[in-house]
Amino acid sequence: MKLIAVRKNDQGEITHFLTDHHRVISFAEAKRMVEEGKIDSLTDIRADGTWMIDDRGQHLSGTNLDDLPEF
Repeated sequence: MKLIAVRKNDQGEITHFLTDHHRVISFAEAKRMVEEGKIDSLTDIRADGTWMIDDRGQHLSGTNLDDLPEF
């Protein structure tokens, strides 16, 4: 499953995601799904839009989840 769009609160923090399965999920649910390995590639997400990937000893991070289209 992939995260394809975001909904933000008045402070600009991500509160919800839209998935490529057309489901709206809360940030808390998305974080749980990431921790369970159910969201493609990601191993951690934060409400400010930062993300992390830890794969086979390689650690990557970024800040662009908040750049996803809003819905």
